[in-house]
Amino acid sequence: MVSPPKPWVCPSERRVTVVPQALKKQLGAATTTAEVKKLLAPLQLGLPWDAEACTKAETPAAVKLDVFRARIISADTEDLVLQARGKVCEYLTLLAGAVLHPLGEKNTYCLTKMPFLPGMETSYSNFPPEAVFAFENLTDPVRQAFKVDAHQGDVHGESNAISFWEAEAGSLVELFKLEWTDGAFTVFSSSSEVTIRVEGKEFPRQLRLEEATRSCGTQTTLPSGELVVDSECSEASSESVYCYKRTRPDVPAAYEKCGERRSLD
Repeated sequence: MVSPPKPWVCPSERRVTVVPQALKKQLGAATTTAEVKKLLAPLQLGLPWDAEACTKAETPAAVKLDVFRARIISADTEDLVLQARGKVCEYLTLLAGAVLHPLGEKNTYCLTKMPFLPGMETSYSNFPPEAVFAFENLTDPVRQAFKVDAHQGDVHGESNAISFWEAEAGSLVELFKLEWTDGAFTVFSSSSEVTIRVEGKEFPRQLRLEEATRSCGTQTTLPSGELVVDSECSEASSESVYCYKRTRPDVPAAYEKCGERRSLD
């Protein structure tokens, strides 16, 4: 007879003592990178504070702490989701966070990192990465998952991603991810519209993906070496349904395509 799996226990190194509302107030009042670094230390965000831009004494900083409530780790206990965002080391962008799961003692939590947030930039980029998350009841009517919209720009365009993350054995695992790029490169350009909806009343619910892409421009090299540019555009669209599946008991579940419809113009 197979024994049931043992309940997950928070590792000692992830037990933290934090007063979130007090931390929010303290971060809002902090004006230097040194203050922000000290205040964020209990959250174990793994930020690259040794970057050259952060070594100067008393470099300016302005960081806000968002505090959300959601049931991420388990269905029976409400967690605190903390997101730190702003500027540190004068101009570097910071966007990082953690899920705090309450333990028995007052102000004591089990900390779970949020790997889908970009953390801290180490260069003064004009295109810092962005990520916005929301909560979805995806596989359970009570316990929630993260839906994350991420963007990273550059001089040519933008890279985009939509993903869903859920807690499993004390960590956040990725259930689904779709990535695409919009932009212009010499004679070629592309733009896309993507929508993902959570559907169905039964759990786990399905994901419906609706996508459309417009691509313009091709370049052909003739035998003589002459380049011929064609600016004609083409469009394509697709509608797909993804279902929650587990391939093996020892492998985390994920969303896989279970239906599709395409069109080309």
